[in-house]
Amino acid sequence: MEKNDQDFHAYLRGIILIGFMLLLIGLITSGKLNYYVAPKMHIFVYFAIAIFGVLGVMQFFRRSEGQHGDGCGCGADHTPKGKPIKHFLIYMLFIIPLLTGFMMPEKAMDSSVAEKRGIRYGSGLYAKPAQQTEDGKVVATEEIDVEAYLEDPEGYIKQMEENVKKENPVETYDVTDYYKKFGKEQLSKDKVVVTSEHYLDMMSVLDIYLDDFIGKELETTGFVYREEGMGNDQAVIARFSMNCCSADAVVYGTIVKGDQVAKLETDTWYTVTGIIDETEYNNVRLPFIKVESLKKIKPLKDPYVYPSAESLGAY
Repeated sequence: MEKNDQDFHAYLRGIILIGFMLLLIGLITSGKLNYYVAPKMHIFVYFAIAIFGVLGVMQFFRRSEGQHGDGCGCGADHTPKGKPIKHFLIYMLFIIPLLTGFMMPEKAMDSSVAEKRGIRYGSGLYAKPAQQTEDGKVVATEEIDVEAYLEDPEGYIKQMEENVKKENPVETYDVTDYYKKFGKEQLSKDKVVVTSEHYLDMMSVLDIYLDDFIGKELETTGFVYREEGMGNDQAVIARFSMNCCSADAVVYGTIVKGDQVAKLETDTWYTVTGIIDETEYNNVRLPFIKVESLKKIKPLKDPYVYPSAESLGAY
C-alpha cells in the first residue's frame, strides 16, 4: 500500500510538471507568449520549459526504478504524510492554475484593465523628483508637482536623473540627450509616424517638446479607450507598455478629438492621422490629435510596446 501511495504521488507530480511544460510550449507555438511576458524575458521561459521537463520525467523514473521502496536502505519512511484532504488541497494549488491556463482563451489586455490601472498620458513623468530625507537618503515621493514639470521639462528630467545618481552612484545614460536627438529627427519629417519600436520615446518627446510639434501631422496606432467624463468627440488611442511581464504593464495613450471619434467602439484598433495640438485634461497640459482620418485595423500581432534600446542606452 505504501509503495502504491508513493507511485501515485510520483505520477501526479510528474503529470503536473509536464503539464506546465506543455502549457508554456503551447503559448510559444501559438505566438501568444508576448501577451504575458516581454520578449527580453523569453529566455527564462525557455529555461523553465527545460526544468519542468527534466523534473517531470524524473518523477516517472523515480517510480519505475522503485526508489525509496523496501530496498532503499536509508531507514526512513518516504510515504507522504498527512490526510488525503491535505494532499488534495496542496495539489489543487498547482492543478487549478494549470487547468485555467489550458481552458481560458489567451487575449491581450484591453480597456477593462486600463480602467483598473489608470492611464498615463505623454511620458507619464508627472511626479516630483525624489526627495532627500534627514538621514541623507534619496527616496521617491508619491506627491504630484505638475507645475514644476511643465515649467522646465528638461530640467525636471535632469533633476530626476541627478537624484538617481545620488542614490545609486553608478554610470547612467543621459536620456535627455537621446530625446533631443530623436525629437529633431521627428521634426525634420513631413509626417510623424509613431511606431511600436519607439512608441514610448515619441510619447516622451511630445511631452517635453510639445510647443515644437504643434501643427505637425502625426499618425498613431492603438486601441480605443474612453475615460469617464470625456466628451463624445474625445477618446484615447492607447497601448499597453510592458517592461517585464503583464504584471507591470502600464497603459499609455494620446487623446484624439474630432467628429468621427464618436463612432469609435471601445477596444477596437485604429490607425489615426491628424494634426498635433495642445489641450488641458485634469489640469495638465497635454498633446492631442485633431483627427483627419481613421482606419480600422486588426489588433497587432504583438499589441504591447516596450522601452527602446536607445532610451536605455543599450545600443
